[in-house]
Amino acid sequence: MKKICVIILSIFLVGCNKNVSDENIVAVNVQNNYKQMDIYNLYKKDNYNLKKYEPEEDCYSGIFIEQTEGDFIEEFEDFTKSSPSIYMYSLKLGESYPLSWILNCYSNLKTPFITILPPEKEKDLFNKQLIKNMAKDFGHLQIPMFISIYPVNNYFIDKNEEYIKFLQEAKTYFELYAPNVAIVWSVDKDLVYNTKDFYPGDSYVDWIGIDIYENIGEDNKLNIMFKEFDYIYKNYSSKKPIFINLAISHFGSTSYNYNISDKVNEINRYFNSIPYKYKRLKMINYINYDTFKTSKVNKQNYLVTDNKKILETYTEVLNNDIFLDSVIFADNNREVKQEYKLNSVVYKIDNKFFVDESYFKLNKISLDETYLQDYIDIDNKKYYNLENILQNINMKVSIDEKNKKVVLY
Repeated sequence: MKKICVIILSIFLVGCNKNVSDENIVAVNVQNNYKQMDIYNLYKKDNYNLKKYEPEEDCYSGIFIEQTEGDFIEEFEDFTKSSPSIYMYSLKLGESYPLSWILNCYSNLKTPFITILPPEKEKDLFNKQLIKNMAKDFGHLQIPMFISIYPVNNYFIDKNEEYIKFLQEAKTYFELYAPNVAIVWSVDKDLVYNTKDFYPGDSYVDWIGIDIYENIGEDNKLNIMFKEFDYIYKNYSSKKPIFINLAISHFGSTSYNYNISDKVNEINRYFNSIPYKYKRLKMINYINYDTFKTSKVNKQNYLVTDNKKILETYTEVLNNDIFLDSVIFADNNREVKQEYKLNSVVYKIDNKFFVDESYFKLNKISLDETYLQDYIDIDNKKYYNLENILQNINMKVSIDEKNKKVVLY
């Protein structure tokens, strides 16, 4: 059971004593004395150098569609009444440069996002010459684009050391031969807690993302994700812009029933809610694909184009003002103020905010003993009155009540 306590200073406490030990504190249980307790997330707004093609504000939207020839962009946008700024393509290591597809994107003022997947031959998995040749190919026309090399999935389990070395070499080749390319790196949602085992390092990626596939299960319910994205965001958004590659099913072979309402709700959550709460999320790409055509097991229909209600929802969210019409072709080192999420929560109790002591490293701050007057203990963890802390450090705070955010700046 959660235990809420307030600390009362001993009447023998001397005002000039800056370092007050726990032995001088008397904990009094006031669990029934406060009127309301709410939980907020803690954010910080700080100086940040924008990375390659990163917008200062708002978000890009992207789409993967099966059609790669003809007027695929015009046909998709006429049908969906939407205008994504990014179009996606995938090819295997060593395959030919998709010149006509890239030129189609370029002529329609769309930015390519190309995923390089492992080759057919296992012996060529980490072939330096093949990735070097691809870097040269992608640099020929100097067209700005995003390149994703080997998104992390179960295929790379037990190959992480070779994987990291290969991606580091690939980044070096692309910087040399294709400076027009922003290297993006992503991990499957099921492996996010193993991210550090595969991450090539801050110097070798420009963007960091998560690949999310929400499938229909045997109970015909959608397997909804949240904690995995939050983990990626809290651990990497202070360093890199964050993106999502997203696919949401509304029909699966495990149940053979439709679930339109859950998919509609999730599309709204990802495109209408999450970008406002997570402002370092700068790109959402939707995978418009039906795996019934290719998969043998656990087939899922991720299309947004084969159901009227889903299509209407997709059209509506893509016309949200937060989504940019085009990619900003600026390089990095543009310093701005950016807001990112900290790995800590804030408790609001009777209109007072209490914060985790670990972020502020209070043991290194010279504080007046009055800061101890408002102290709560939740699950054996100490939280102190934020107002008192701010009086002793050079920071201010803003409160976003709608999104339950406490922002330090």
